[in-house]
Amino acid sequence: MSKINVTILGTTAGVPTRERAHATIHVSYYERKEFCCLFDCGEGAQRQLMIGGLNLMKIDNIFITHWHGDHCLGVPGLVDTMGFEDRVRPLTVYAPEARRVRRCINSSVSMGNFKVISRDVPAKGKRITRLLDTERFSILTVPVNHGIPAVAYALVEKDKRTIDTGKAVRLGLPEKSEIYARLKEKGVLTVDGRQITFDEVSMTKKGKKIVYSGDTEICDNLRKLAKGADLLIQDCTYFDDFGKEKPHRHSSLPEVVKMVSEEGVKRTILTHISRKYQDKGFLESLIKDYAGLELAEDFMKITV
Repeated sequence: MSKINVTILGTTAGVPTRERAHATIHVSYYERKEFCCLFDCGEGAQRQLMIGGLNLMKIDNIFITHWHGDHCLGVPGLVDTMGFEDRVRPLTVYAPEARRVRRCINSSVSMGNFKVISRDVPAKGKRITRLLDTERFSILTVPVNHGIPAVAYALVEKDKRTIDTGKAVRLGLPEKSEIYARLKEKGVLTVDGRQITFDEVSMTKKGKKIVYSGDTEICDNLRKLAKGADLLIQDCTYFDDFGKEKPHRHSSLPEVVKMVSEEGVKRTILTHISRKYQDKGFLESLIKDYAGLELAEDFMKITV
């Protein structure tokens, strides 16, 4: 059984507060073996990982949305800590303008001897790009609108064909049997003189989808990527409706509410919250009437 665990390690916009660190999201996908990555890597990310009880040495991929400091300045520190812990395995960092990865790491003299690989992420156009593809899931990206090259990311689990016990029993097969593994492997078997195909006794289980907006205005590309998401971790820097006067190309609560409703998003976590909002109770009162919307907190854990 697959499981996607998400830990939100930083939830502030721009300037950290006593309660909120810079943007860092840890994602763990587990089915038979574990895949761990970060979406963004804000300042102090390695300490947030430790406090959150997460093994930073398991992380093999970091996906940076853009090069504002609150989303990337944790990379040198994390690499340095991995070096102190004698990491040998390569680390891959995906980002728009990937040439900046090396510049970022070289801001200090790293203690590590392991290889850091940079991969460029397209930040122009309307195409959804597949960056990483495994047997069970893909990491997708699309450009978004933030004034500098910026992208959103999604982890999309592939649909899975599984045995439908009801169909099998109706065909006279037992509820549990070793023949199902053979049937899945071969596609067709003869059972008691009758030919049965895997399609006859199976169903499609829809794969899960989580999306991270990064910093962006609501735009068509983000809508396209977020459509039907099981979980959207969404920039909601402003809880006021600034309309066209909204600064710095971020999203506001009224716009997010409209988008997630129109795009069929099942659950939305609002993050990248401006430090001007110090009253958590006030923010919760603004979203209490919207089903599926939640306020992000540092060290918040979500299982999809």
